[in-house]
Amino acid sequence: MSPDSSDRSSRKPGLLGAVGAMLTRIRNFILNVLFFGILFAAIVLWFGSRQTAVVPANAALLINPVGTIVEYPSLPDPLQGLIGASIPRQVALQSILKAIEHGAQDPDIEVVILNLDQLEWVAPANAHRIGIALEQFKAAGKAVAAYGHYYTQPQYHIASYADALYLHPMGQVILQGYGTFSFYINELLNKLQVNVHVFRAGEFKSAVEPFTRNDMSSQARLAAETLYENLWSNLLKDISANRNIDVEALRNYTNRLSEAVVSTNGDAARAALENHLVDELLPGDQAKSRLAQDVGLNAEGDINAIDFQSYLRARGIDPYAEIDGAGNPTIAVIIVEGMIMTDGRGADVAGADEIRELIRQARVDDNIEALVVRIDSPGGSQFASEIVRQELELVQLSGKPVVSSMGATAASGGYWIAATSDAIVAERETITGSIGIFSVAPTLENSLETVGVHTDGVGTTPITLGLNSFTGINEEMSQILQARVEHGYEQFLNLVARGRDLPVAVVRESAEGRVWSGEVAQELGLIDVIGGLDTAIAEAARLAEADRWNVRHLSPPVDPRSLLMAELFGPATLFPAAAELPRALLEAPATVLLTQLKDPFNLFTLCLECVPFQ
Repeated sequence: MSPDSSDRSSRKPGLLGAVGAMLTRIRNFILNVLFFGILFAAIVLWFGSRQTAVVPANAALLINPVGTIVEYPSLPDPLQGLIGASIPRQVALQSILKAIEHGAQDPDIEVVILNLDQLEWVAPANAHRIGIALEQFKAAGKAVAAYGHYYTQPQYHIASYADALYLHPMGQVILQGYGTFSFYINELLNKLQVNVHVFRAGEFKSAVEPFTRNDMSSQARLAAETLYENLWSNLLKDISANRNIDVEALRNYTNRLSEAVVSTNGDAARAALENHLVDELLPGDQAKSRLAQDVGLNAEGDINAIDFQSYLRARGIDPYAEIDGAGNPTIAVIIVEGMIMTDGRGADVAGADEIRELIRQARVDDNIEALVVRIDSPGGSQFASEIVRQELELVQLSGKPVVSSMGATAASGGYWIAATSDAIVAERETITGSIGIFSVAPTLENSLETVGVHTDGVGTTPITLGLNSFTGINEEMSQILQARVEHGYEQFLNLVARGRDLPVAVVRESAEGRVWSGEVAQELGLIDVIGGLDTAIAEAARLAEADRWNVRHLSPPVDPRSLLMAELFGPATLFPAAAELPRALLEAPATVLLTQLKDPFNLFTLCLECVPFQ
């Protein structure tokens, strides 16, 4: 090799290194520009959204939730906004309730206006709770009005509490009732030669049926029909009382909706008007004039109103805190929302490890006299549920009462963690119970054989290869799993019997995996009181012998990156912020749902049918 070629060769890596370094600098520069651009935008949004809100005199309080109403909004994944993924939206139930509650006593608030067009979903229990708040608002001598381009069933449930209910002439009111369906994939699994090994305790525990059947069992059908008919009857009673319509006439209208719409030549809005579901059909401009009659228009020509988020900021109201005065005992509130797993965070996950730390915080804090656990969960891992329940029992052993407050759903593992509380408070439509255990394990040994793949091996004990996705489940392991499930079921029964002070035989009659509404659960002794979070807090204070009290909400620390994403891509305030209840998850095949569950013993106490409402 010549000296010149040697020199060129020695310079070549240096040149490539320089180019690489330059590209790295350019990349870092672009990333820094992007980061600071996002940061600047966040700061602008932050300060822009937090300009001092002012409550106008003689104003309307606008209840205009955007997204899904949940117990506590969860912050979005920091990467979702950056990669362009849709960030669903959540609204805190408490923010709506507190705004209505304070508005009822506020001399500057004359009327509540309901604009529910962007409300995507609210569970029956939460809709009823908002309705109770509206009734209390009206009891203070103030009016409630509602206007919508259309009304879905959950929207209409809330709107029906209005004194005046208006609908766009091209709108509709659809009351389709409650129901659910599942994908049953047993035939598909058979065709694919997939063996699904199911172990369960509880005649009505139907979570595994999509794997083992091609249709709904008679037990599952009975349980679902009983639950949904109870919830449907309650909804019809609410609408009947609110709209002064006979219940049977309303039921007849919903059962023969097609006749009503055909009789008006397809004019669904006219059908709703003629059947007294709405008071008047008004296009937007006329509705605006009608709604502004009591409060007038502002300088911009809009209704003289303040939305409930701005109202909370203007009045300095924290929806999760109540302060009666310094030195009063503190009642702590912890929210358990989503499927219960040992770890994990997000809108659809309640991480037991994280919840346990919050419960410990309440136990060791001498300023906290009692604890309220607000539950909205269909259950999940049995082990994770027990971790939470045990930590709650330690609070009780320390001398502090624990009250469970059930929201939209507190079933299976959600009921497990509540079972031994000092008191259980549920909404009338809370879906609860589902006392049962199951385990499911699909194996592929037959599937592999059909394509020429075989398995063989050795083990030192009968169960070394007893549970394997590729070799199947042998008899010894099957016996172990079934025994574990039955043992877990007996644990569940005994926990409920001990916590509710009932004979095990009585609990067994209400168990078997069957779900109940809060109303029926009270009759069965599974809960103590019908009421909301405020009722549960008052009960905790009574047990703690406190006449006056402060309320402190305990929640995990906020991830700054998630907070940044919430500011950039979500609503400006976290009270009604940022993501949707995972309806798609609940509507998906059971296979999708179960693949997201984790339990060290593969034992689950989960109610798949608990929040299926459309």
